[in-house]
Amino acid sequence: MARFVMPMALRIRGSVDSAALQGALDDLVARHESLRTVMTCGCGDGDAGYQTVQQPAPVPFTEHQLGAGPGKSRDEVAEELLTTLYAETMSRFETPLVRAALYRFDDRDAVLTILNHHLAGDAWSTHLLRRDLAAFYRARTAGTAPELPPVRQYGEYALWQQERLSGAKAGTDREYWAGRLAGSQVFAPPADHPDGVAGASGAPYGSATFDFGPQEMSEVRARARGERCSTWHVLAAAGAMLAARISGETDVTLMTLRAPRDNPAFQDTVGIFVDTLPLRIDLGGCRTFRDVLLRARSTCLEAYRHALPSCILGQEVPDFMEPFGKAKNIPTFFNYSAHKPANEEIQFADGVDRVAFRQEMPLERGGWCVWGMWELPSGGLRSQLEYSPDRLEAGTADRWITDFRDLVLRITHTPDQTWKDN
Repeated sequence: MARFVMPMALRIRGSVDSAALQGALDDLVARHESLRTVMTCGCGDGDAGYQTVQQPAPVPFTEHQLGAGPGKSRDEVAEELLTTLYAETMSRFETPLVRAALYRFDDRDAVLTILNHHLAGDAWSTHLLRRDLAAFYRARTAGTAPELPPVRQYGEYALWQQERLSGAKAGTDREYWAGRLAGSQVFAPPADHPDGVAGASGAPYGSATFDFGPQEMSEVRARARGERCSTWHVLAAAGAMLAARISGETDVTLMTLRAPRDNPAFQDTVGIFVDTLPLRIDLGGCRTFRDVLLRARSTCLEAYRHALPSCILGQEVPDFMEPFGKAKNIPTFFNYSAHKPANEEIQFADGVDRVAFRQEMPLERGGWCVWGMWELPSGGLRSQLEYSPDRLEAGTADRWITDFRDLVLRITHTPDQTWKDN
């Protein structure tokens, strides 16, 4: 759990007031309770976990002077600083659950690195923290009040969710999933090396990546709009066909990751809004790629309309997750992120840009895979399969991701072609 962290690096152009930056970081902790909350798990059977909100405390903040190394540009040094963050650890018992460092190339060029514990936030929370930090910094340097919307706390969301789960709608949702997942098991592709030995490479992770270019994604989105679908529906349809190809079954259930901010009142709340949602996409009766797309659309709309926490689904259909527990299989999660933060929201000093990897940094996934897909600033989309190389061969991962790309493009360009013949 100590390595369960979320790194962020910002390249700052212009003069930086260190005292104002320290104050702005401390303002973040005062605004968002999740950054000063200790989560304690139950230690025995039947013991419930609980949260303790601490009083605001100063964010650990250090400042360093650096220069570009031999043969390295400042951009490369900034990327190395971000890479280093991924190897750091953070205790979940020591608040605040955030720390920062400012690395100055000179008086008008610096990199701000921020590390926060994943228990205190998710991807959307990272966007909120960037926005709020910029607002607090601008306010402190100008001597004005920050221009930020009111915020509700993560603990309030937990109470709202508990009330929701005790209502009539939750009962209807439970009945839906008990019927929907009956006789179904989650898709978990076979491992090349179930024992994790034969394929041992010594590397903690592997990844297979490709990008859809801006023009390709423009065509994908146009096809989706023409069928009253979203980009995610196209990606889910391609995922279902790939799963059918791998498993030999046409009734497949993909496990997806989602950020369940089901109540709009919590759009500005920092916290870990992460859960799983199964999509049972039965391709029986689907003849063309268009048929599969529309089936994926209806499946997604129903699933999100009846969404429940994964722990509840496990109670309703206990055998559903069985394939994830078998050594011969690889638990696989599909994740799509459509949000592209507006860069103007994070501006302070003369300008701020997020430091990004030229090739996205894979994470350590243990024995499971995450198939991540996210929008790029260019208008394109990146798809990356992260996996354990001790259990899956690189050639297998490359084949899966190549087939996935081909299926997305076939949905887009040949929707009336028979999908089973491809």
